[in-house]
Amino acid sequence: MLNRQRILLLSLSAALTCIAQGSVAGTAARTVLDVIKVGGPDGWDYTTFDPATHTLYIAHGSAIASVNAMTKAVTPHLADAQGAHIAAPYAGGSKLLVTHGKANQVTLNDAKTGAVDATIPTDAKPDAALVEPTTGRGFVMANGGGTVDVIDLNSKAVIARIAVGGAPEAATFDGRGLVFTHLEDHNALVVIDAKAMKVRATYPMSGCEEPSGIAAIPNKGLILSACANQIARLTNATTGTEVASLPLGKHPDSAFWDENRHLGYVPCGDGTLTVISFKNDAAPVTEVVVTQAGARTGAVDPATGFVYLPTAELGPPAKPGGHPSVVPDTLKVLVIGLRQ
Repeated sequence: MLNRQRILLLSLSAALTCIAQGSVAGTAARTVLDVIKVGGPDGWDYTTFDPATHTLYIAHGSAIASVNAMTKAVTPHLADAQGAHIAAPYAGGSKLLVTHGKANQVTLNDAKTGAVDATIPTDAKPDAALVEPTTGRGFVMANGGGTVDVIDLNSKAVIARIAVGGAPEAATFDGRGLVFTHLEDHNALVVIDAKAMKVRATYPMSGCEEPSGIAAIPNKGLILSACANQIARLTNATTGTEVASLPLGKHPDSAFWDENRHLGYVPCGDGTLTVISFKNDAAPVTEVVVTQAGARTGAVDPATGFVYLPTAELGPPAKPGGHPSVVPDTLKVLVIGLRQ
């Protein structure tokens, strides 16, 4: 079991500076190796990677974009979308489950052509979604409805609406029948039994504000959470207790896990990618890779270890105090890997 680490918020900036300069685990080994232009008029949200087809899918506002990681061929508009949040591949990479946050629905799409096979109404503002492997069911985080909607992908219908007591956003699974999501408005972690389609537990996440990105680390029994207050929280998945608290950059929005290399990743909108090693009992931050402002979501190719981060050129906010605007037709994907 990992030793409990509590890092004071006042030391975060100094810690990140030291890591970025290579004082932890030597000189940083990863960098931006390539940039793939995607284009299109909108912003972006979650990115998924399908190892079966070596394809990256980007939820891109009014469209789903795809990138073939082998050939780098880009399809900027694979499928229409209405406020897309995620395109989750399933059925061996032949199908996509797409959430449409502005339409309160999901679609089941052909992954090659983008053609819609089914349209399924959901509770309000469907955000993240996943296909849980032990049941084959789709789990949709209805952020505005306070539910997780469960979809039978064979009958193409919602078969359960699980009340979770807050606004679920990102989600992950452990491959052993459990689904995990955050309640971003309650700073909590929810554990769902995928087979029973019921909440097993809800754990408060002290010290983690507005949790967003989430990744399960099954071989360690941990959940990695990206917190808005520049913290990566590691939680015991069985008890809900905090195991460690590690420093992050500003504006984290996703987290993901490379099982082959025992590495966790948290990209941040300030242009940093935090790399956490789970190879031993401790879980240190081993690198902070400089990326680009806005690169706050991403995915990893488990075969190559390359990390893919979408971002774009950013302009001034449309309204004072709002999010930066996205310069049209500048969406691109940063390819992060080991220096050659």
